[in-house]
Amino acid sequence: METLNDLSDMELKKFKNILQSIVSQKNLPDISWALSFAADTADIVNQMVQTYGQQSVELTREVFMDMKRTDLVQRLSKPSSGLKEKHSVGKHPPAPSEREISVKLLQQKLLETLKDFSPGDLEKFKHVLLYTKMKEGLPSIPRHRLETADRVQTVKLMVERYGQQSEEVIREVFNKMNRRDLVQRLSDISSGSEGPSRNQELEGCAGIMQDSSDWTKLKPEVNSTDADEAPTYSLQSEAGNFECSVSGLRWVCKEKVSFKYQFCSWEEPMERMERIRYMPAGPLINITAIVGKLVEVYLPHWICIDDNPKILKRFAVLHIDDCGDVVEKVSEVTSSHVKLYEPIFSPRAVLMKVGFPVKISCDVLIYYKPNTPFLKLHVYLIPHDPALQQTLDKKKFSQRYELIQKPRPDKYLKMQQGFNLAADMDTAKILPERITLRYDSQDPNFYEVFIKKPDRDFHLTLSQIRKGEPRFEPVWTCEIRTDDYQNSAHLEAAESLTGPCYDATVREKHSVDEHLAELMQKGATITTDRERLLNVLGHLKQEEFKEFKWFLQDSDILTGLPCIPRHRLEKGDMLDVVDLMLQTYSQQSVELTKKVFQKIHRNDLVQML
Repeated sequence: METLNDLSDMELKKFKNILQSIVSQKNLPDISWALSFAADTADIVNQMVQTYGQQSVELTREVFMDMKRTDLVQRLSKPSSGLKEKHSVGKHPPAPSEREISVKLLQQKLLETLKDFSPGDLEKFKHVLLYTKMKEGLPSIPRHRLETADRVQTVKLMVERYGQQSEEVIREVFNKMNRRDLVQRLSDISSGSEGPSRNQELEGCAGIMQDSSDWTKLKPEVNSTDADEAPTYSLQSEAGNFECSVSGLRWVCKEKVSFKYQFCSWEEPMERMERIRYMPAGPLINITAIVGKLVEVYLPHWICIDDNPKILKRFAVLHIDDCGDVVEKVSEVTSSHVKLYEPIFSPRAVLMKVGFPVKISCDVLIYYKPNTPFLKLHVYLIPHDPALQQTLDKKKFSQRYELIQKPRPDKYLKMQQGFNLAADMDTAKILPERITLRYDSQDPNFYEVFIKKPDRDFHLTLSQIRKGEPRFEPVWTCEIRTDDYQNSAHLEAAESLTGPCYDATVREKHSVDEHLAELMQKGATITTDRERLLNVLGHLKQEEFKEFKWFLQDSDILTGLPCIPRHRLEKGDMLDVVDLMLQTYSQQSVELTKKVFQKIHRNDLVQML
């Protein structure tokens, strides 16, 4: 296994072909079928040893001779490193040699350089490493070994393959990735201006920031007693490394812990921070420990640190206590968090010194108004702040808007930069034409998208506005499908049965009573039960429609009527549900619908029906 691991993908393929040829010449059992399914070196070795036993070593030696790899023939003749360890004598392990110390230091240096890599960064790094043409005499790393390697294994493979030239190789890969910041970091670590001391480096990797894959995500318990107050999130864990799935807050503990937190408003402290030239760089979180001790806490931030390593010196942490505001320096920053060691708990957040152009991770929040014959969207561009999204959700839901979930921009976007939103539909009206990306904790600006009669899916595109350039640079796009705003579409379909819709501005002037009377009048012109049911169901919000389907399973409501299979109801939209009801209950569908409306407290719809 040790010897075969040094073969490249092409060499491994050649090894299998020559092995099959030698086995055939010696009239040994044929394993060609097994080799064709062998996924990696381990599969090949296992199959050989199971079939040929001790003869596997001699067969491997013959294959290496045919491949003209005498270096591997010699290595195969020597005892393995594992055997040497088994036969070593003495109570204490031997002191590490100068070469072992040198290799250890080199590994730590490379790991320190890659410490902030996300899983995506690591995959890109390995891809570039595989396809970078090395200097003459430097071998390539076998693809099958690199593809499954994590960050530590990747560094070990490089050091094993390139020795002290690994630093030169990694610098070349960083240049191809356009990561000048990492080239600079490698130089800083090499010169001793950054990174752990020699003694710390020899102790291992404990001081290196864990990758996101090292954290176990936990869903908090949510407690909300007062509609005017922010909800409280409660979490508990055993010893280990954990991350809250709502806030992104991370913690390390050596014992069982329990704590709670709330998001706080930036409105009041933001004015004070502006006076001392700081701006918010993450949500303001008030943490309270209940049981146990949190050894380390990692506060989330939305700042991009890739472009310039000097930005790390501009981070700070806000600590609000009874005596006022305390702004503390930070010891460690990653691409998404700032580390606090054994913190005192209070409202805390990450800060950034102003006066330096920064890019941030952003969210695009899309809200739509249901139960209208037109489509109206409110589109917000905000920092990736769960607290701000919570504030906006509460505000928009109180205004009877609903959220359309779409992926957020994959790129970091520049603060104080202008952005334009466009739709690939001629009838769409979007105002304002430009919004500047900034942090507003209470009332951020938004785009209003108005489309009278959307008859198809369409795309929204967010573009960056560059000064002096007529064309915009797209930074994010998403597809808005007709089923994303289901309620609006169904109401329009129902109303189209009775004639043209009123203009939106006229509708908004009607009182609630006039609106209800108008709807009842329209209902009177609808002749079939199918049309009547579709018309009234179109006035349900998505959550209400979900309740409606749930109550259609209630035996007290059905009173002896057959039950529609749950899986058919759950997957069905409004048209499907109406058809299922009429197929199952026929003339009784309307009366059954009235009962369900009473259960979900929509007596207005009972009256309309």
